[in-house]
Amino acid sequence: MKIQVVYKNGREDTVEQKFLDILLHFGEVQEFRRSDHWVNVIEDPIRSNRTHEYCGKDRRTDNHAEFPTAMGI
Repeated sequence: MKIQVVYKNGREDTVEQKFLDILLHFGEVQEFRRSDHWVNVIEDPIRSNRTHEYCGKDRRTDNHAEFPTAMGI
């Protein structure tokens, strides 16, 4: 999928989604086109690649529960 972008120098282009993500990460894009409107990366909310530290209990960790095996071992 090609996405229209406007670089900070005013040049317009179309790029693949994966390249838009890279350009956004490096701060090269001023605006890009979503399906229904233009997004100004300074003023409009966009998804971030930043990872946020979660302070709650990690439910994905192994709780060391013993489960019987199918062979009874």
